[in-house]
Amino acid sequence: MRKDISKITWFREAGVGLFIHWGVYSAIGRGEWVMQNERIPLADYDKYIPEFTADKYNPDEWAQLAKIAGMRYMVLTTKHHDGFCLFDTATTNRNAVRQGPERDLVKEYVEACRRYELKVGLYFSLPDWSIQAFNDGPENAPEAWAAFISLIHEQVRELCANYGKIDVIWYDRAGNLNGVSPITAESVRALELNAMIRELQPDILINDRSELPEDFYTAEQNIKPPLDKERLWEACLTMNKHWGYFPADDLYKSAKEIVHTLTGIASYRGNMLLNVGPKPDGTIVKPELERLEALGQWLSVHREAIENVSPGPVSGGTYGCSSIRGDSVYLYVHWWHGSSITIANCAMEFTSGVIMGTNQAVTIQRDGKHIKLLDLPASAPDYLCSVIKLSLKK
Repeated sequence: MRKDISKITWFREAGVGLFIHWGVYSAIGRGEWVMQNERIPLADYDKYIPEFTADKYNPDEWAQLAKIAGMRYMVLTTKHHDGFCLFDTATTNRNAVRQGPERDLVKEYVEACRRYELKVGLYFSLPDWSIQAFNDGPENAPEAWAAFISLIHEQVRELCANYGKIDVIWYDRAGNLNGVSPITAESVRALELNAMIRELQPDILINDRSELPEDFYTAEQNIKPPLDKERLWEACLTMNKHWGYFPADDLYKSAKEIVHTLTGIASYRGNMLLNVGPKPDGTIVKPELERLEALGQWLSVHREAIENVSPGPVSGGTYGCSSIRGDSVYLYVHWWHGSSITIANCAMEFTSGVIMGTNQAVTIQRDGKHIKLLDLPASAPDYLCSVIKLSLKK
């Protein structure tokens, strides 16, 4: 497979992206899996389509928010497991142009991404609970399954042919309404599907959820990196416990936890894809807005510490973790515990150090096998996560 350096570079350096889960389930307000979890019949589920209004949907505001949060790309659910398409498609009337909003929500989103110089990501669910063949499986209904696969190939073709340049295709996986996972690379003809995508979009990146490795590895709700240290990867994370709008779920991660998680992901050369679940009208709830704003303020000072860095060469000890790029070592100080930090068993030598976002230099002192950073402020200079940048001795 041809590896285009430019597309690898932008993804490696992106650091953070905005994930957006939005669809008919947003009108129900009990998460994106509500159709499966509550076994809602399709006819009853579709009664909520008129409530998915998008009447306050302004994708420019989403793009502005992503920029404020320091993000470099966005990924929107063009079709989730419920099979309702947010784009104009000839394959089904269950789409946002013919029902509900009566707008091509994907077209507006793509245009907003381009206006704000954000890379365009399209999420697409290969599973589709609304199609009986998916719930029956290929063995039980082979002809219907073949028609189902032709339908999803056509939907992907529409997405890749009708909206200009697309930077990311983000597949998802799920079981059917019987709790079975019939999706395999063979059953969806993934080789053929992805070859079509690359023909239409030569510079695209594709994730690994068509059951083929493709361009990057996806970690969901965890920050475990791939075994291959050179592989592109991304950790997708919710802010609370659900992807789709769920007003009863107020278990939001703090801004501090989000930043700490980001530094852990970055130190293993990954990106964080952080989710929002807009309301059915298209607005984003206050707790998510607040956290994105706080993340952006932190990144405005510390972005260089999370862009294309590698795992740190020094112990995280009692302060947090670290990363390295070139001659710079970044200490992510998760726990600022006073006026000194000890880096245990450190063979490296440093010529200088500074607390990012301040003009304050740190005193570096060797103590046998250890390095001590002295004369630090008694309390953390940055509440979310202070970063000390150390320059390696050449």
